[in-house]
Amino acid sequence: MDTTAGGTSYAILGWQNEVVNCAIRDQLDKFGHIDYKMWNDPNVELLASVMLAKAPSGVAKVYFSGNSGAEACEAAMKMSFQAHQIMGNLNKKWFISRKQSYHGSTADALALGDRPNLDFYKPMLSPYRAHVSMHHYKKNGFPGESEGDYANRCAEELEKLILKIGPENVAAFVGETIMGGLVGDVPPVGDYWKKIRTVCKRHNVHLILDEVYCGTATTGTYFAIEQDGVTPDFIFMGKTLAAGYGALSAVATTDEIYNIIASSDDQRLQHTTTHQAHSLSVAAALAVQKICSDNSFLSEVRRKGELFRSGLQGGLKDLNFVIDIRGRGLRFSVEHDFKQQIEFGKRFEEFMMKERGVLVNAKWHRICFTPPLIITDEEIERATIATVECFKVLSKEFS
Repeated sequence: MDTTAGGTSYAILGWQNEVVNCAIRDQLDKFGHIDYKMWNDPNVELLASVMLAKAPSGVAKVYFSGNSGAEACEAAMKMSFQAHQIMGNLNKKWFISRKQSYHGSTADALALGDRPNLDFYKPMLSPYRAHVSMHHYKKNGFPGESEGDYANRCAEELEKLILKIGPENVAAFVGETIMGGLVGDVPPVGDYWKKIRTVCKRHNVHLILDEVYCGTATTGTYFAIEQDGVTPDFIFMGKTLAAGYGALSAVATTDEIYNIIASSDDQRLQHTTTHQAHSLSVAAALAVQKICSDNSFLSEVRRKGELFRSGLQGGLKDLNFVIDIRGRGLRFSVEHDFKQQIEFGKRFEEFMMKERGVLVNAKWHRICFTPPLIITDEEIERATIATVECFKVLSKEFS
């Protein structure tokens, strides 16, 4: 049983979904791909309408940027830069992100991220990138500091960095709506995103949200940011759009950004790719997203997430080396504290697979659960029992 949705959290509907398979076969009988800069694929508009029906107020356009989330990240950055150039903000070329984040492994996305194993690429990356602290109340909050005060402090840190670089030089702030797989599913606290939005607006800095990992229903709402009541300038998505049945990424943006770019002399995006809106992947994604955007499906994701976490909380509550169980919907993590964290994770994965027949993602300091959204209550119970047993067995070895 796979609680990793294919290892990297993309297979949100599992495999052999006949509705999706049928959509792919129907598309293959027509064409595999056409360049939608030149011809019209009606599925593109249909998919956009499904996604935008659930978008935050003001988010009204979608650009299908390519195949990977990293491509979508770079597309959003390029769109931000282009919009600033059109508006005469010619020096806005700095992008700020957070430590312990990951946005992809292409050059600009990599420069935003914070993965030590990829540091050897740094000499070839843009110098116009900067980082603020990761948003993690339990790690970075001061003793006695409230969640609201911590959110204020995070927003102040961003503003201080913008002022240090110079607001006239900063194009955008980029962040995962919930701190993702590196840190382990850390949701924002207080009014964090509202405060960040206010800072960005004050300095004409675009807000770009990364929902490659936490978008398209995985957190129990179609867009994760819906739970924070904020409209960003860009939301980019990837791995869960076509859910492994295809490879597709996208950037959703506002009418304001669209109108700025449409007002330029050539009235077009300057950034394109060969397989943007790849037709076969769009057909797959349309079938996937019709399922994922259904209100009853979203409600079930929320219920299953609560069921899974409550079971783990009940089974692990007396274990003092379990630090936190956190997340949204079916994106959540169990953080632990052992002297040999990495070795514990390796043994955890091995025990779960060989002894209980359950695949888990157990790296560094956390066990990360990203099951397919179609997981059943019975499978949740099985994974919960196995996880609790594994912690109790291995704790004797690592305590």
